[in-house]
Amino acid sequence: MTDLDTGLTHAERDFPSSASVSETNGKPQGRITHASAVRMAIEGDIFTGRLLPGTPIDEDALAERFGVSRTPVREAMLQLIQSGLIEKRARRGAIVARLHLPRLIHMFETISELEALCARFAATRIRPEERKQLIEAHEQAAVALERGDEAEYARLGRRFHHTIMRATHNSVLIETTDKLALHTLPYRRFQLRQPARSDANQIDHGRILEAILEGNGTLAAEIMRRHVTVQGDVLAEYMAIGGISLDTE
Repeated sequence: MTDLDTGLTHAERDFPSSASVSETNGKPQGRITHASAVRMAIEGDIFTGRLLPGTPIDEDALAERFGVSRTPVREAMLQLIQSGLIEKRARRGAIVARLHLPRLIHMFETISELEALCARFAATRIRPEERKQLIEAHEQAAVALERGDEAEYARLGRRFHHTIMRATHNSVLIETTDKLALHTLPYRRFQLRQPARSDANQIDHGRILEAILEGNGTLAAEIMRRHVTVQGDVLAEYMAIGGISLDTE
């Protein structure tokens, strides 16, 4: 596997196909992996305020909750640490990280510009096979959205964005964008659950796709920039009104 395949691998890991997180008799259901089920459940607890900043993470309790071994729990913890939702302290264990609103805003400001640049380059550099992949990802996402499959829709959305990154054929831009995108994945996934956000997201993707296929890099970049920025705005607003503890400095 090449370095440029890393982001798509994370996409498949973070958005398992046709799966959802649920707990019946303490165990994750469906085709979702144990590690992904644990990670997504913790993300949900953090974003809904059930796990407050500074709360210790008990790996044994999580293993018992899901009826799994410590191995998938540790894998989930590593993913959460990578995304910045969990902090690992030397000799003191892991805790829920404090969500810094300015840093969240800065992350989305930066990723919006990087992805806008990707869209601009992709409009003139995309190859026939990539055009086909982009169209297929968008069409399959529409089907997933229609049947209410949130996990599949999110996975295909990530594939859509990553295909645009790959279509730039700029290894430095791909690596830089993908690295930051991995940090924003939990936030972007969560904001899709807000009312009407998935429908609006799909409309944006359709407009981005149309601009790229027409070779209009300026328009593709403009739409992509607004698309990613809005994701951050929606999340920040939800967190602010939802009573979730945030640092504002």
